[in-house]
This record gives sequence, C-alpha cells and structure tokens, in this order.
Amino acid sequence: MILIITGPSGVGKNTIIDALSRKIKFNFSVSHTTRPKRVSEVNGKDYHFISNNEFQNMINNNELVEYEEYGGYIYGTSRLELQKNGLVILDLEVNGATKLLESNSKFIGLFIDIDDKELVNRLKNRGHNSEFIAKRMDLADKQRNHKDKFHFKIDNVDINTSVNDIIDIIYKLEDRW
Repeated sequence: MILIITGPSGVGKNTIIDALSRKIKFNFSVSHTTRPKRVSEVNGKDYHFISNNEFQNMINNNELVEYEEYGGYIYGTSRLELQKNGLVILDLEVNGATKLLESNSKFIGLFIDIDDKELVNRLKNRGHNSEFIAKRMDLADKQRNHKDKFHFKIDNVDINTSVNDIIDIIYKLEDRW
C-alpha cells in the first residue's frame, strides 16, 4: 500500500512521520532534492541531496515518478522508492501528491493541515523572515484548495491524536488490501 502524506510546509508532516515510525512498521520513501541540507538532516534518510545536474540526469533517464519545483528547488520521487514491499509512506509537496494520486487510483492521499496562527508561529521558529512567511502563507492557501482531492484530512491540533488517527486509517485500509 502506498500512502502519500502532504500539506503546507510547517504543518508537522515530518514530526508525524517520525512518530509513526516509532509505532508501526513502514518503508519511508526518501525523496531526491536539489535543496541544501539543513543541519539536522541526514542524507539518505531525510532526503537524497543531489545537484541540479544529477537531478536533470534522473529526469532524462525517466527515473522519477514525479518531480516538482518548490521554493526554488526541485523535489522528486524515484521509481525505485515505490517498489518497496509493505506499507510505503511518501511525504510530498501538494502538487506532486495530487499528480501521483491522479495517475494511480491505488495510491491513498492524506492531507495534513493546521490553523494559520500556528503555521505562522512554526515558520517563525524555523527562522524565516516575514516576507518569506507571507509567501508561504499565500502558497498554503492555494494548496488548501486541493484538500478535497485527498482521501483523508487530518487537522494536526495534537501530534499524538494525529498519529493515532493515521494509524487507524492505515489499519482500516490494510483490511481492504
């Protein structure tokens, strides 16, 4: 089963996926990106950090199932990541997630969101300036317009509740497979 998790930047997708990894077994699809690595990130675990030329080679060789430009960088999912056994969880930008859902009816989409005040606080805590935050909030509004294209929606008010809700969803879906 392939579960695509998406939502605006800062809603807690990574935190939720980390918490899920401590409660259930799944394979995480590690995306490729041209974005610079953050201090806390690990290459090959959080992302495969590659150059623009390496990314372009992957596109030319049809190695990606989807890719999107986001925030001035390119992100993409390798076809190899989707060949893993069992539950595979992808953390994708909303446009990439929407494209994948439209291309395969067996994929399950989950949209995570939080209220605007909390989202602004999280972006500030990441060290972003007000101009950047305004752009991200505008983008978040546009991304929320696609919410209805996803099978499930989670309002991430509380991390433990969100994680347990997602586990419930996964167990119900596994019964169908």
